[in-house]
Amino acid sequence: LRTAWQALRRAPAAVRALVAIAVSHTAMVSVMSMTPVHLDHGGSPNWVIGIVLSLHIAGMYVLSPLIGWLADRIGRVPVLRLGMGLLLAAAVLAGTAGPHGVTQVSAGLALLGAGWSCGLIAGSAMLSEAVPLEHRPAVQGLSDLLMNVCGATGAVAAGVIVGALSYGVLGTVVAVMVTITGAWLTLKRT
Repeated sequence: LRTAWQALRRAPAAVRALVAIAVSHTAMVSVMSMTPVHLDHGGSPNWVIGIVLSLHIAGMYVLSPLIGWLADRIGRVPVLRLGMGLLLAAAVLAGTAGPHGVTQVSAGLALLGAGWSCGLIAGSAMLSEAVPLEHRPAVQGLSDLLMNVCGATGAVAAGVIVGALSYGVLGTVVAVMVTITGAWLTLKRT
């Protein structure tokens, strides 16, 4: 762990990548984990909820070759910013959908998956390029740890937010988080 932190101190681009990965995963897990609850409260049958989640998973993986190509073609940071924009659109679209708005939630969840994919693909490429070869395993391990801790924390926080407030408030919280991250990625230079 100490090796990873030392490598990150010398690589601002790696820190940016790590933040983008963590925020992308937190946004995705928090919205995705509460969507079935939101739709169930609206009376959607399980098969409809299954289709919505299938569209989300397709958004996560179907476009990944294109997103990887785009990250190589236009750069890591522009694809990270695109990912934050997609996550913002997803949070707004899903968060403003009522419990009966299955079509709107479906579109939001598909965008959520694509935004996550942009964050993970471009962020992982940027992270590995930013640190020396000998530090990559330690930094990647730290990235995986951070991503999973943030995802678990996001799911728990999402449950609390939806339980105490609403799914719409969760959408707002996620929208603010990805907007701040997108602005930071835009303003920060490597």
